Amino acid sequence: MDIHQFFRRFAGRRLLKRTLAMIIAVIFMGIGVGFFMLAAMGSDPFSTLNLGVSSKLGLSFGVWQAIFNIILLALVALVDRSKLGLGTIGNMFLVGFAADVTGSLLRQVLVAEALGIPARVGMTLLGVAMQLVGCSLYVTCALGMAPYDCVSYLVPERTKIPFRWWRIFTDVVCVAVGFACGASFGIGTLIMAFGTGPILPLLNQYVSEPLLRAKEYKTVQNE
Repeated sequence: MDIHQFFRRFAGRRLLKRTLAMIIAVIFMGIGVGFFMLAAMGSDPFSTLNLGVSSKLGLSFGVWQAIFNIILLALVALVDRSKLGLGTIGNMFLVGFAADVTGSLLRQVLVAEALGIPARVGMTLLGVAMQLVGCSLYVTCALGMAPYDCVSYLVPERTKIPFRWWRIFTDVVCVAVGFACGASFGIGTLIMAFGTGPILPLLNQYVSEPLLRAKEYKTVQNE
Protein backbone atom coordinates (compact mmCIF):
# COMPACT_ATOMS: atom_id res chain seq x y z
CA MET A 1 0.00 0.00 0.00
CA ASP A 2 1.51 3.36 -1.03
CA ILE A 3 1.23 6.51 1.04
CA HIS A 4 -1.71 7.91 -0.97
CA GLN A 5 -3.77 4.74 -0.48
CA PHE A 6 -3.03 4.90 3.22
CA PHE A 7 -4.23 8.50 3.45
CA ARG A 8 -7.41 7.70 1.50
CA ARG A 9 -8.20 4.74 3.74
CA PHE A 10 -7.40 6.77 6.85
CA ALA A 11 -9.63 9.63 5.66
CA GLY A 12 -12.41 7.13 4.98
CA ARG A 13 -12.27 5.85 8.56
CA ARG A 14 -12.21 9.41 9.79
CA LEU A 15 -15.31 10.22 7.71
CA LEU A 16 -17.21 7.32 9.28
CA LYS A 17 -16.18 8.43 12.76
CA ARG A 18 -17.17 12.03 12.05
CA THR A 19 -20.54 10.94 10.65
CA LEU A 20 -21.32 8.83 13.71
CA ALA A 21 -20.14 11.64 15.99
CA MET A 22 -22.35 14.12 14.15
CA ILE A 23 -25.43 11.91 14.53
CA ILE A 24 -24.75 11.40 18.24
CA ALA A 25 -24.10 15.13 18.69
CA VAL A 26 -27.35 16.34 17.12
CA ILE A 27 -29.36 13.74 19.07
CA PHE A 28 -27.56 14.94 22.21
CA MET A 29 -28.64 18.49 21.34
CA GLY A 30 -32.21 17.31 20.90
CA ILE A 31 -32.20 15.64 24.32
CA GLY A 32 -30.96 18.94 25.76
CA VAL A 33 -33.85 20.75 24.07
CA GLY A 34 -36.21 18.20 25.66
CA PHE A 35 -34.96 19.12 29.14
CA PHE A 36 -35.17 22.78 28.18
CA MET A 37 -38.82 22.42 27.12
CA LEU A 38 -39.91 20.60 30.28
CA ALA A 39 -38.19 23.15 32.53
CA ALA A 40 -40.19 25.90 30.77
CA MET A 41 -37.67 28.63 31.59
CA GLY A 42 -37.23 30.00 28.10
CA SER A 43 -36.27 28.68 24.68
CA ASP A 44 -33.00 29.04 22.81
CA PRO A 45 -32.72 32.34 20.87
CA PHE A 46 -33.53 30.90 17.43
CA SER A 47 -36.62 29.11 18.77
CA THR A 48 -37.68 32.29 20.60
CA LEU A 49 -37.55 34.17 17.31
CA ASN A 50 -39.58 31.52 15.51
CA LEU A 51 -42.13 31.22 18.30
CA GLY A 52 -42.80 34.95 18.19
CA VAL A 53 -42.90 35.35 14.41
CA SER A 54 -45.06 32.25 13.89
CA SER A 55 -47.65 33.58 16.35
CA LYS A 56 -47.76 36.91 14.51
CA LEU A 57 -48.19 35.23 11.13
CA GLY A 58 -50.78 32.78 12.41
CA LEU A 59 -48.64 29.79 11.46
CA SER A 60 -47.64 26.82 13.57
CA PHE A 61 -44.15 26.90 15.05
CA GLY A 62 -43.06 23.90 12.98
CA VAL A 63 -44.35 25.30 9.69
CA TRP A 64 -42.74 28.72 10.15
CA GLN A 65 -39.43 27.28 11.37
CA ALA A 66 -39.30 25.05 8.28
CA ILE A 67 -40.01 28.03 6.01
CA PHE A 68 -37.41 30.22 7.72
CA ASN A 69 -34.81 27.45 7.63
CA ILE A 70 -35.37 27.02 3.90
CA ILE A 71 -34.92 30.77 3.37
CA LEU A 72 -31.68 30.79 5.39
CA LEU A 73 -30.54 27.62 3.63
CA ALA A 74 -30.99 29.26 0.21
CA LEU A 75 -29.04 32.35 1.33
CA VAL A 76 -26.19 30.27 2.77
CA ALA A 77 -26.04 28.16 -0.42
CA LEU A 78 -25.52 31.34 -2.44
CA VAL A 79 -22.62 32.45 -0.24
CA ASP A 80 -20.78 29.25 0.74
CA ARG A 81 -22.10 25.77 -0.03
CA SER A 82 -19.17 24.20 1.80
CA LYS A 83 -21.01 24.93 5.05
CA LEU A 84 -23.82 22.57 4.05
CA GLY A 85 -23.84 18.78 4.20
CA LEU A 86 -25.01 15.80 6.21
CA GLY A 87 -24.76 17.83 9.39
CA THR A 88 -27.25 20.33 7.97
CA ILE A 89 -29.82 17.59 7.36
CA GLY A 90 -29.08 15.90 10.69
CA ASN A 91 -29.52 19.13 12.61
CA MET A 92 -32.73 20.12 10.82
CA PHE A 93 -34.45 16.78 11.45
CA LEU A 94 -32.82 14.77 14.25
CA VAL A 95 -32.74 17.55 16.84
CA GLY A 96 -36.50 18.06 16.72
CA PHE A 97 -37.21 14.32 16.73
CA ALA A 98 -34.89 13.71 19.70
CA ALA A 99 -36.46 16.66 21.55
CA ASP A 100 -39.97 15.31 21.01
CA VAL A 101 -39.04 11.81 22.21
CA THR A 102 -37.15 13.15 25.23
CA GLY A 103 -39.96 15.52 26.17
CA SER A 104 -42.53 12.74 25.90
CA LEU A 105 -40.50 10.36 28.07
CA LEU A 106 -39.80 13.02 30.69
CA ARG A 107 -43.47 13.99 30.92
CA GLN A 108 -44.32 10.35 31.71
CA VAL A 109 -42.21 10.42 34.86
CA LEU A 110 -42.27 14.11 35.78
CA VAL A 111 -45.05 16.66 36.12
CA ALA A 112 -43.79 20.05 34.97
CA GLU A 113 -46.20 21.98 37.21
CA ALA A 114 -45.03 20.04 40.27
CA LEU A 115 -41.34 20.80 39.75
CA GLY A 116 -39.85 23.36 42.09
CA ILE A 117 -37.75 26.28 40.91
CA PRO A 118 -34.42 24.61 41.87
CA ALA A 119 -35.32 21.50 39.85
CA ARG A 120 -36.38 23.58 36.85
CA VAL A 121 -33.19 25.65 37.01
CA GLY A 122 -31.15 22.44 37.21
CA MET A 123 -32.93 20.97 34.19
CA THR A 124 -32.42 24.23 32.30
CA LEU A 125 -28.70 24.24 33.02
CA LEU A 126 -28.45 20.57 32.00
CA GLY A 127 -30.31 21.34 28.78
CA VAL A 128 -28.03 24.30 28.02
CA ALA A 129 -24.90 22.23 28.67
CA MET A 130 -26.10 19.41 26.41
CA GLN A 131 -27.00 21.81 23.62
CA LEU A 132 -23.63 23.57 23.75
CA VAL A 133 -21.58 20.37 23.89
CA GLY A 134 -23.65 18.80 21.13
CA CYS A 135 -23.37 21.91 18.98
CA SER A 136 -19.60 22.01 19.44
CA LEU A 137 -19.22 18.35 18.45
CA TYR A 138 -21.38 18.54 15.35
CA VAL A 139 -19.74 21.77 14.17
CA THR A 140 -16.25 20.31 14.70
CA CYS A 141 -17.22 17.25 12.63
CA ALA A 142 -17.22 19.65 9.64
CA LEU A 143 -19.99 17.79 7.83
CA GLY A 144 -22.27 20.77 7.43
CA MET A 145 -24.14 23.05 9.80
CA ALA A 146 -27.72 24.15 10.33
CA PRO A 147 -28.57 27.35 8.43
CA TYR A 148 -28.57 29.56 11.54
CA ASP A 149 -25.20 28.19 12.71
CA CYS A 150 -23.82 28.77 9.20
CA VAL A 151 -24.62 32.47 9.51
CA SER A 152 -22.79 32.52 12.86
CA TYR A 153 -19.58 31.39 11.13
CA LEU A 154 -19.83 32.98 7.68
CA VAL A 155 -19.73 36.60 8.85
CA PRO A 156 -16.71 36.26 11.21
CA GLU A 157 -14.82 34.38 8.50
CA ARG A 158 -15.33 37.27 6.08
CA THR A 159 -14.92 40.18 8.47
CA LYS A 160 -12.85 41.15 11.49
CA ILE A 161 -15.79 40.58 13.84
CA PRO A 162 -14.89 37.91 16.44
CA PHE A 163 -17.19 34.90 16.46
CA ARG A 164 -18.22 35.34 20.10
CA TRP A 165 -19.44 38.91 19.60
CA TRP A 166 -21.22 38.17 16.33
CA ARG A 167 -22.98 35.16 17.85
CA ILE A 168 -24.07 37.18 20.87
CA PHE A 169 -25.37 39.89 18.53
CA THR A 170 -27.39 37.48 16.37
CA ASP A 171 -28.75 35.64 19.43
CA VAL A 172 -29.80 38.90 21.11
CA VAL A 173 -31.48 40.08 17.89
CA CYS A 174 -33.39 36.79 17.71
CA VAL A 175 -34.57 37.15 21.31
CA ALA A 176 -35.52 40.81 20.82
CA VAL A 177 -37.54 40.14 17.66
CA GLY A 178 -39.20 37.09 19.21
CA PHE A 179 -40.11 39.03 22.36
CA ALA A 180 -41.44 41.96 20.31
CA CYS A 181 -43.68 39.47 18.49
CA GLY A 182 -45.05 38.07 21.73
CA ALA A 183 -42.70 35.22 22.65
CA SER A 184 -41.60 34.84 26.26
CA PHE A 185 -38.05 34.30 27.47
CA GLY A 186 -36.38 33.16 30.65
CA ILE A 187 -33.07 32.32 32.28
CA GLY A 188 -32.37 29.58 29.72
CA THR A 189 -32.82 32.04 26.86
CA LEU A 190 -30.44 34.54 28.42
CA ILE A 191 -27.77 31.92 29.14
CA MET A 192 -27.91 30.69 25.55
CA ALA A 193 -27.96 34.22 24.12
CA PHE A 194 -24.94 35.48 26.03
CA GLY A 195 -23.10 32.21 26.65
CA THR A 196 -23.02 30.45 23.27
CA GLY A 197 -20.65 32.94 21.62
CA PRO A 198 -17.92 32.83 24.32
CA ILE A 199 -18.33 29.17 25.38
CA LEU A 200 -18.61 27.42 22.01
CA PRO A 201 -15.05 28.23 20.80
CA LEU A 202 -13.66 26.96 24.11
CA LEU A 203 -15.59 23.70 23.81
CA ASN A 204 -14.37 23.35 20.22
CA GLN A 205 -10.74 23.83 21.24
CA TYR A 206 -10.59 21.87 24.48
CA VAL A 207 -13.26 19.20 24.06
CA SER A 208 -14.39 18.51 20.50
CA GLU A 209 -11.13 18.93 18.57
CA PRO A 210 -9.10 16.66 20.91
CA LEU A 211 -11.94 14.12 21.06
CA LEU A 212 -12.39 13.97 17.29
CA ARG A 213 -8.69 14.54 16.57
CA ALA A 214 -9.82 17.24 14.16
CA LYS A 215 -6.38 18.76 13.68
CA GLU A 216 -4.94 15.38 12.68
CA TYR A 217 -7.75 14.94 10.15
CA LYS A 218 -7.06 18.36 8.61
CA THR A 219 -3.38 17.46 8.32
CA VAL A 220 -4.16 14.23 6.49
CA GLN A 221 -6.57 16.04 4.17
CA ASN A 222 -3.80 18.43 3.17
CA GLU A 223 -1.32 15.68 2.34
